[in-house]
Amino acid sequence: MLREVISASRRVDLVACYPDYLVETIQQIGPQNIHTLVLWTKNPSNLLTHAGLSSMLGEVEQLYLHLTITGLGGSCLERAVPTWDEIEKLLPEVMEVLGSPARCCLRYDPLMEVLTPQGARLGNLDPALFESIIAKAGTLGIPLVKTSYITFYNKVRRRMKKHGFQIVEHPPDWVTDFILYRLKPICEKYKLELQTCTLPNLGHPGCIDGRRLSALHPQKEPCSLAKDRTQRADCGCTKSKDIGRWFACHAGCLYCYGNPTQGCRENPIANPTAIDL
Repeated sequence: MLREVISASRRVDLVACYPDYLVETIQQIGPQNIHTLVLWTKNPSNLLTHAGLSSMLGEVEQLYLHLTITGLGGSCLERAVPTWDEIEKLLPEVMEVLGSPARCCLRYDPLMEVLTPQGARLGNLDPALFESIIAKAGTLGIPLVKTSYITFYNKVRRRMKKHGFQIVEHPPDWVTDFILYRLKPICEKYKLELQTCTLPNLGHPGCIDGRRLSALHPQKEPCSLAKDRTQRADCGCTKSKDIGRWFACHAGCLYCYGNPTQGCRENPIANPTAIDL
């Protein structure tokens, strides 16, 4: 019987916001029963500083990290997310926790552009910004970059409007060309593979890719290659169990499809004020 791939989590940043819940849930599952623990975060600092989390991760045979770096950390779109400069300093130690940089995917995701209440353009459709991040990833040996264009759900549109932001939307063909002809050559320059996640759908494997996880496993142990039926129809992910819940996320990202909160940057978990969805 194949061991499970555990996702933690597409729904909320458990690493940054709920490390105790993450530890407790993995202990209930049993680290020995997990093929790969796939972590998703914009702030990996707890992988290094949270004693309980560090201890538990050492019991899991394989870790895989989706590290989201949009380049907008600390801005009014991502109030409580660390800046790229802050995250960059942590990455060598984070790679040691993973055991190999091959077990990290850097997510420059989502691609977006808005007009702020002051009328300034703000976003990450910026090849120079992208290259500044990719160059560091390349030196660390991270092999894979994922990107996608933002989906503006109705609740996101309402939230943006409430806070005075105007969404700048781009045609699908423009987005595809931007990825293929502006971002992809940068990745090739630094010897990283660029894939998309659903939007646009360019036929790449899903973010949880059973073939990749099987190949990276210390014992080359196979895991499920079946399509994950719990995700969107056009999602290419293979089967996993997501242990997240729709907890409030304290990163404060205004474009979030989940349940964001607004909190103090220095202590984002303390007294967060929920954004009206």
